[in-house]
Amino acid sequence: MRIQTKKIETRFMSGNLDVNQEIFDIMVEYHGQYEVCMNGFEMDNAIYSNGFINAVENGKIPMLTLHSTLTRSEGNLTEYHHVIINDECYNVFFTELIEA
Repeated sequence: MRIQTKKIETRFMSGNLDVNQEIFDIMVEYHGQYEVCMNGFEMDNAIYSNGFINAVENGKIPMLTLHSTLTRSEGNLTEYHHVIINDECYNVFFTELIEA
């Protein structure tokens, strides 16, 4: 899967806008629409790192919680990538989608 993105420069990094809201759709499919819409992760304003986009394209699922960039793990999750929302940089942890 390839996510259509548009490059954008920020004060933190060269990032990516999700042109077709594909990340939102993936998160709704995994977490459910209610949880995604109620958690405060403003995907309309999100700028994703290259690593974030690559992880999603490789089938990994972003968790809903935004963490300060000082946070290095969430439970047993240690893979994280950056997202910028409203000029603030956050870590988002990832899990691998387990096929049944």
